[in-house]
Amino acid sequence: MGKTLLSKGLAVAVLSAVLGASPVLAADYPSKDVRIIVPFKPGGGVDTTSRILAEYGNKHMGKKGKLVVENRAGGGGIVGQTFAAKAKADGYTVLAMTSSVVTNPVLKETEYKVADFRPVALYNMDPEVIVVGASSPFTAIADLVKAAKARPLTVTVAGIATSHHMAGLALEDSAGMKFTYVPTKGFGAQLQAVMGGHVEMGLFPLGEIKKHADAGTVRILAVATDKPMKILPGVPTWQDSGLNVKRWTTFRGWAVPKGTPDKAVKFLSDLLGKISADEAYVKQMTDYGFPIAYEDAKGFAEVVTDYADITDKVIKKHGLKEKK
Repeated sequence: MGKTLLSKGLAVAVLSAVLGASPVLAADYPSKDVRIIVPFKPGGGVDTTSRILAEYGNKHMGKKGKLVVENRAGGGGIVGQTFAAKAKADGYTVLAMTSSVVTNPVLKETEYKVADFRPVALYNMDPEVIVVGASSPFTAIADLVKAAKARPLTVTVAGIATSHHMAGLALEDSAGMKFTYVPTKGFGAQLQAVMGGHVEMGLFPLGEIKKHADAGTVRILAVATDKPMKILPGVPTWQDSGLNVKRWTTFRGWAVPKGTPDKAVKFLSDLLGKISADEAYVKQMTDYGFPIAYEDAKGFAEVVTDYADITDKVIKKHGLKEKK
């Protein structure tokens, strides 16, 4: 399948950022703390994984500098993403890059574009899951699908035009389900809506909801991976459930401002590689529901381009744009 014009342009821009020339960096890099900018509030998947990365990454950082997580939330990620894009390209500001960096400039007015970032490495691919409250009458995905074809179900998503909202639109297109969307401004509010029975279901990234499913406060009915996951025994895939969506995952990785020196990018990419090989890190991430998916800068750039291709179709079909 050919790439869309958006994806073709993005591919060129992102790969150029990966392969392009960059200024020289001091030999003693890093000589001070490296900030990881999390463009969301504390408690969500990006914040949680960033803090886990900092904990294990600091074992390899030496004595001159540490990884420090800094939350700059607002605008569905735009506030922190803009801050990172405009930061000095010296290797000391890293963006916790998520799928929203791709879609925000398409859907909203932003002061940055994807090409303003240089991909460093991917560390996690987080599949979408369909979730209901512990007291929900829907005990199996087939029951929920049947109900959603008969009438619109209320579904909470982390904002309109987010990847989670688009996952719902993809289900409507592919499975004939009908939804009434109830957006929230954060994971906590979304979780409370499901647990409290204020909505009939929620669309979440697995990593954010798994510990609550393990605790029995919510139930995961289906996961958007191409194969069933060992950490979710008895939970079918969307495809096996007849939803005609093979895979829907968001990504998490590191990016730096365009123009950041090659040496800094290599150091940070190698650092993520070392962290990803740490058995204790792998276990903690897996237990939390964040599957390890390390890719270097070039591999991460390809993931970004592929995601743009998938979401571009949904954005165009549904005319998604932020309302003024």
